[in-house]
Amino acid sequence: MASIGDHVAAVLTQELGLHSCSIMLRDNDGRCIVNLSGAGAATVPPGETPRSFELGEGVAGAVALGGTAIRVDDASLDQRFLDRSPSVRSLLCFPLFSGDQVFGVLNLSHPESGFFTEEHEAVFVLLATVVGHLLAFARVQSELADLNRSLEAKVEAKTREIEAAQRRSFQREKLASLGTLVAGVAHELNNKLVPLVAYSHLLKDSGRPDEEQRLLNAMAVAADGAKAIVESLLRFSRPEPINLSIVNCNTVVEGVTALLPHRTDRPEVEVRTALSPEPTFVWGDAQQLGQVLVNLINNGCDAIDAQGAIEVATRLRGHTVELEVSDNGQGIPQEHLSKIFDPFFTTKEVGRGTGLGLSLCYGMVRAHSGEIDVETRPGRTVFTVRLPAVEPDPGGRVEGTRVHAG
Repeated sequence: MASIGDHVAAVLTQELGLHSCSIMLRDNDGRCIVNLSGAGAATVPPGETPRSFELGEGVAGAVALGGTAIRVDDASLDQRFLDRSPSVRSLLCFPLFSGDQVFGVLNLSHPESGFFTEEHEAVFVLLATVVGHLLAFARVQSELADLNRSLEAKVEAKTREIEAAQRRSFQREKLASLGTLVAGVAHELNNKLVPLVAYSHLLKDSGRPDEEQRLLNAMAVAADGAKAIVESLLRFSRPEPINLSIVNCNTVVEGVTALLPHRTDRPEVEVRTALSPEPTFVWGDAQQLGQVLVNLINNGCDAIDAQGAIEVATRLRGHTVELEVSDNGQGIPQEHLSKIFDPFFTTKEVGRGTGLGLSLCYGMVRAHSGEIDVETRPGRTVFTVRLPAVEPDPGGRVEGTRVHAG
C-alpha cells in the first residue's frame, strides 16, 4: 500500500509543480493520522519516524476529524497550520473515504499564496475519491493477505497436531496388539527356560574338568541372558502397576544421576544436570520415571562413540513439567525416527540391546498421561518427556491433572 501511495504522491508533485504531496492514514487505534507516503518536501527520509497528527490537530487532523476538504490560501495567516515553513503558503487537504468512514487525508502544498483555486478543489475532490478507493482496496488486499498467511499457519499447525495425535494413537494400538502376542510367547518361553537356568547353574557348581567347566559357565551365562530377555518381554507386555504419589522430578534426576559415577563401562561420558529452580511436581511413580531416565541416559551413552556429554534437564512450562535428556552423539538417522519407539527396533549391534528400552519408556510415559518425543541432528539428540504438573497444597493434597493407574 505504501508503494501505491508513493507513486500517487510523486505523480501529483511532478505534474502540478507542488512543494509537497503526502498521504496520511489513520492508525490502528483511530486516534491519529500517520504519514504513509510523500513526495517533494513531504518525503520521509529512511529511518526517520513518519509525521503524525491527532484527530483535530493541524489542518490534516481537522480534515480527518471533520470529513470535509479544507483549502488554505495563505498558511501564514491560518492558526491551524502548524508548520511555519516560509516555503509553504497554499494548502489543499482532502479526506480519503472507505465507505462513509474517513481513513486518511491527501495533503497538497505550494509555495505561492492563492495557488489553489476552486477548479483545483473540484478536480481534486474526484481525484481524492479515486485515490481513497485505490488505497482502501490495497488495504483490504493487504489485510486479506495477512489473514491468509495467518490461516495457512494455523492450518499447518493444526495439521501437524492431528498427524502427531494420529501417530500416538497408532503407536498405542500397535503396542497393545504386540503386547498381547508377546505376553503369550514370553510366558511359554519362560516355562521352558526355568529348568534350563536351574540345571545349568547346578552343573556349573558341581565341579568339572576345566574344559567342561568353561562350557557349563558359558551355558549358564547364556541361560541367564535369555531369562533377562524374557523378563524384559514380560515387563513390556504386562507393565507393573503404577504406585502414584507426588513426585519431584528434580529428586528423581538427582537419584538417578547419583548412581552414574558407579558405572564402569563408559566412564569417559560426562553426565551433567540442569535442574529447574521452580518446583517440578508430578503425580506419578518415581521408580518408573527413574527407569525412563536410566533408559534414555543409556541410549545416549550408546550413541556416543568416544568422549562426550549427556545433559539431564528439568523445567516447568506452564502446567507441564519437562524432563530432557540430550547427548552430543552421532544422532539418529531420519529414516529411523518413525520406528524408534517400536518394540524390537534397534540399530545397535547384535547382543547389545533387545530394542525394548524406548518402547518401555513410551509405555511408562503414556501411562503417566505424558508425551515423549525426540529431536535429532548429527552431534545432538534430545529426548523430551512432558508430564502434567501438579501443585501440592499445605495439606498434602494435589491440585492439577491426575493420572489413573491401570
